[in-house]
Amino acid sequence: MDWSQIFSQENGVLLPMWEILIHLFGAIIIGVLGFFLGKALGKAAKHIVETLELKKQFKKAGIRFDPELMAENVVKYLSFLGTFIIALNYLGITPVILNIIFVGILMIVIFTLFLSLKDFIPNIIAGIHLISINKLKKGDSIKVKDVAGKVSEISLTETTLISAKGNKIIIPNSTIMREQIIITPKGKRK
Repeated sequence: MDWSQIFSQENGVLLPMWEILIHLFGAIIIGVLGFFLGKALGKAAKHIVETLELKKQFKKAGIRFDPELMAENVVKYLSFLGTFIIALNYLGITPVILNIIFVGILMIVIFTLFLSLKDFIPNIIAGIHLISINKLKKGDSIKVKDVAGKVSEISLTETTLISAKGNKIIIPNSTIMREQIIITPKGKRK
């Protein structure tokens, strides 16, 4: 159905109301089916990624990341988006409007990715640098700004310290690379 025909001269002032209702009902059915299909496809994607045991690999590399949840959400929301586009197309909305919607959604996704990665990428680069040059080692005592402790773990994104009181302190690797730090190697403590 083309919405421009609603007010055309050939069809009178309005198309018969039942035609409009049929198209709206069909779009709603497509939306509901797409919702359930998207949820099912998301669960299937999560199961597939679980069988690959990627979460263990990320954990071994020191990266806190849940690939099962990411796969489920990506597949589910892409299915929802596809269903939305199919329902709009069934209603007769022109491709220009679909392109505008697609570009808008793409801009939101890019903006969200940029915001979520703006701190993550510098920490990964600093972590690779820290690990590759062996600047810090497990067991070294360090002081960064007003924080002091013994290094218990160095991952790609953060370094974990244990304070003198036994508190766990997590410092982003980019902070360690930017700030002046005092390192007392493991064997030279007093």
